[in-house]
Amino acid sequence: MLGGVKMTDVNEQSFSAGSVTDAAPVRHSKSLRQRIPAPIWRLRPTLQQPVEMVRTIKTQIIPKIVLALRSAPTPKFVKNRGQLTEVEQFAALTLGKDDGAAFAYVEELRAKGTSFEAIFLDLLAPAARQLGTQWEADATDFANVTLGVGRLQLIMRRLGDSFVREAGGGHAGESVLLTIIPGEQHSFGLSMVAEFFRRAGWNICTGPFLSHQELTSLVHNHWFDIIGFSVSSDRRLDELRKDIRDIRRGSRNRNVGIMLGGPMVTEKPDLVALMGADMISADATTAPRQAHDLIERLKAQD
Repeated sequence: MLGGVKMTDVNEQSFSAGSVTDAAPVRHSKSLRQRIPAPIWRLRPTLQQPVEMVRTIKTQIIPKIVLALRSAPTPKFVKNRGQLTEVEQFAALTLGKDDGAAFAYVEELRAKGTSFEAIFLDLLAPAARQLGTQWEADATDFANVTLGVGRLQLIMRRLGDSFVREAGGGHAGESVLLTIIPGEQHSFGLSMVAEFFRRAGWNICTGPFLSHQELTSLVHNHWFDIIGFSVSSDRRLDELRKDIRDIRRGSRNRNVGIMLGGPMVTEKPDLVALMGADMISADATTAPRQAHDLIERLKAQD
């Protein structure tokens, strides 16, 4: 996975089709447009009949979402016997009728001095996991999970700029493309990983991409130091292997580093070698540093 949050799903808000502006072929182009993923769980209906649509959602989409949410960190808030944990209370707010209740709760935490990083890692990410747990236990339905995770995504977006400023700056110049395998859904964790890269001063481009060709064309035309894939299942591993192979062949940066994250890679770390990648990143907080170290290692080998 790609950081206290796993690059799972390294949704997931959708790594929405990433784009960059036309840029000169310089190594550390500042013209890459920093972009954070579009709203999570965006579905692209391809079937016309309602019955078929429902079947597709139940058998293909929902299992992926549950797998992605399962990988989020375990809540650190202590549970008092007979009471809901703070994470459970917060998750309930994301499912309520008041659109602003969850964000108001976060603002209250901020007023008490809670850091943005703690809110991201110890509240938002575990709340996403909690929603997935509730769905698995039939305590809530797919529509409510979608609503709740969407609200979590909006909160993270609203906090994003302040989260970046909280770090007080970092090294800048490297560029990273974060995405999933074309055709898969996204993860909340992956979007959070993008925020940590942004805070560390990286130029960011995010997916998802509609096709293998769209992804490889972007990498061919624009410089990226690192490309990170989130792998949430084993259904598209052949496509991932092809993506990585063609990226290495056609990348503008011939020494591009390839990182993998996500629940599938965490369960089967040997996939890194099998897919032709360079390394795993399992934690959002450390992913930018790991990526920087990978760049330095690849330079030394050149």
